Amino acid sequence: MENRTRRIALLSDLHGNLTATKAVLADAKTRNITDYAVLGDLLMPGPGTQDLLDLLHDLKPFVWLTGNWEQLLFAVNEDQIDPKRPNNVYFAILADYVMRRLRPGQLQELHDNPISTQRTVNGIHIGFSHNERDFASGHDLYPDRQQENFDRLFAPNQDIAVYGHIHQEMFRTSSKGQLIINPGAVGQPYSPWNPIFRDQRASYAILQISPEGYTDLEFHHVAYDVDAEIQLAADCDLPYLPLYRHLRHTGRTITHNQHLLAKFNDEWGYDQAVRKLLK
Repeated sequence: MENRTRRIALLSDLHGNLTATKAVLADAKTRNITDYAVLGDLLMPGPGTQDLLDLLHDLKPFVWLTGNWEQLLFAVNEDQIDPKRPNNVYFAILADYVMRRLRPGQLQELHDNPISTQRTVNGIHIGFSHNERDFASGHDLYPDRQQENFDRLFAPNQDIAVYGHIHQEMFRTSSKGQLIINPGAVGQPYSPWNPIFRDQRASYAILQISPEGYTDLEFHHVAYDVDAEIQLAADCDLPYLPLYRHLRHTGRTITHNQHLLAKFNDEWGYDQAVRKLLK
């Protein structure tokens, strides 16, 4: 048993939003954090690249996971993406933007991170995953899905499951009463209960575990300068800037809007650019 209380900041789904990330880290530094767990989807579609990764690296996270957007980055780097789909062109253009702005070795470091792992803190066994334990993407852990999907988050003798991916903060239990935590999204929060997605504050959570193994949970929401983030994206020549501006003002993504993306890809010459990009 340790002789100190551990306060673990749970950070997920930064999505290249450097301004929101800085605001969350500044807030976390006022809350006696002892550890950081980074749950993946760190890059794209926002302008943060090596600067964002440097901020996280300085935290020395005791958990650092890869998410499905990192997997898209790896797929583009390895020419394993179909450019016939408009959203794959979108991913490829953003991935090229990121890879041209990473330092040597940073992409490999991301590639080496797992999609799930386990840690024991003050006797409490915690599973961390970006989404499911063995699958980083998909919709099986959205809040309205069946209980058995959430039960799959648990390995034998595991007490708590922490995951990201869905961009919605959540606290529930498995069918056996084990705790399940989602901290929401730092860079791209969803407010599906709000018809106009009004609350776009950055979201994260703090899991506190006492030396005796007693747990407490805090959800935090941090306002940040959205206009400054949009200006940063413009200054960095971020691809699809009008779509990122729309995302930051409304919280609504266009990732699966094939018709809209096909229109932008054609108008901006991204289809041709991707054909040259992919080997």
